[in-house]
Amino acid sequence: MSMQYKSFYFTLIVMFLILTASACTSTTDTSKITENEAHKQDVFEEKYEEPITVETVFIVNKTIEDVFSEAKLYESTWNKGYEDELGIKLKYAWIAMGTDDNYNRVDVAITSGDIPDIMIVSKEQLGILAQSNLINKNLQSIYDQYATPLTYDVQHGDGNTAFDSATFNGQLIAIPNTDASIDSAPFLYIRMDWLEKLNLEVPTNLEELYQVMKAFKENDPDGNGIDDTYGLMLAKDFLDEGMGETIGVFNGFHAYPTAWVKDESDNLVYGSTLPEVKTALAYLNRLYMEGLIEPEFAAKEPNDTVELSNNNKVGVQYGKMWNPIWPLQTTIDNYPEANWQAFKILSNDNKRAQPLIGLKVRYYYVVRKDYEHPEALIKLLNFFTEKQNSLITAEYEKYFLQEAPASGLHMTTFETWPTLKNLEAHWHIIEALESEDTSQLNIEEMDYYNNIIDYRNGNKTYASIEKVFGPTGSYDVMDTYYQNQEFKINEFYGAPTDAMKITMERILDIELDFYTRVIMGQLSVDAFDEFVLSLNHLGLTEITEEVNQWYDSQ
Repeated sequence: MSMQYKSFYFTLIVMFLILTASACTSTTDTSKITENEAHKQDVFEEKYEEPITVETVFIVNKTIEDVFSEAKLYESTWNKGYEDELGIKLKYAWIAMGTDDNYNRVDVAITSGDIPDIMIVSKEQLGILAQSNLINKNLQSIYDQYATPLTYDVQHGDGNTAFDSATFNGQLIAIPNTDASIDSAPFLYIRMDWLEKLNLEVPTNLEELYQVMKAFKENDPDGNGIDDTYGLMLAKDFLDEGMGETIGVFNGFHAYPTAWVKDESDNLVYGSTLPEVKTALAYLNRLYMEGLIEPEFAAKEPNDTVELSNNNKVGVQYGKMWNPIWPLQTTIDNYPEANWQAFKILSNDNKRAQPLIGLKVRYYYVVRKDYEHPEALIKLLNFFTEKQNSLITAEYEKYFLQEAPASGLHMTTFETWPTLKNLEAHWHIIEALESEDTSQLNIEEMDYYNNIIDYRNGNKTYASIEKVFGPTGSYDVMDTYYQNQEFKINEFYGAPTDAMKITMERILDIELDFYTRVIMGQLSVDAFDEFVLSLNHLGLTEITEEVNQWYDSQ
């Protein structure tokens, strides 16, 4: 295996360990377990006397399509563990190649009325199933009886919101696959080596950031004597989370496109239509017209846009906490002097900028109405949280550090993630770096710690770990966000309303098109009010009414 491939594979694995929050850093204090909780633990650990079969589904992550096989799935550590420890044998109604393929198959199954025992569905599909007679709608009592204290703590780290999103007419009809809501917050990334080369200070507001980006464009920071650098990296889907996004820019103007936020009367309004968006668009148009954004950005997917960072041609980008792993590590691989650093998003005025976050439920588990062992779902999730939290090194390695193609991707359908796992890892690693005492680190944290030490000893391959978990990493910024509770919450987390099902997709398309054309100067920002009226006429007024009806019922 070439060094280049090893580097890429390492990056891939670490990114998925972070994105999927693959290890819980907290442990259960057994002295505090009540008699009822101890009983629930016993119920979970009790193996079925007669093995049962669960028909379910599996989604193949696109990054392992080339090495995946059905045989590897059936022979996986997870499937063997379910049989050996729980007496549960899995079979698969389908194996989907990616999430979209799974949801397409779910649509067919719902239409036919023939669904597997346990199925993964989207929020939209859950809304449809809520009106059907296909699923078990009494999961609360089953969850209360079988969920271990650890599973409850993992799934309720953000409070009860995730479970509220799976509750219809007062009934819990699905179990959410929870994730870390704070991990969706936007960050600002700046090339510190370019700042130093051009004798610039770290910007403290959006106007100063403009001046920095202007210098990155005009003052030849890559030193090749050619006008070929840009200030801001942007992708065509810049309202989506990820890389080359503008969410942090809008948030800096106190604007929250595609989110539902409270107005002064405590009603929910669609953030894309508020006046602050107009100011943010004018700022982005200014950047584009002055050449600080790549002229062809509107035609570029995120993976195409990252060619700028890969080739040392851009100095600023907005993205997520994992961006130092991808794509910014590649800049350092190609240009070892490169030094990307994460910062809080900047404000355009003296009010602090609030990074937007939303409820992070990756998908929902539903149980077929007449399936005789609905508790099997909870037992399978308990199994995951137990192995995730294992204090036995061999046990953790067995399930979470196995050979490719599963390492970091987990050959199991049944997962659920702690909400503060990555931030806690940062806290623990910082403490260990300061004290040089690693005795309190878990296995994953120890790997990150060693990678940071390697980086500090000159191995630039591990720069990304320093830039995520180290003292100048994205989680150091996240810690500030968290400690000061700076987040802005997307207040709507329900299933799509009736009007949303009809027109929301069209509204989102029109919105992205309008924003893009304003940024590129094809439309004046003064057309914003007319744009808002057009969305209202298209159906946004009805959607807003339904969203507030949902909000009032919570």
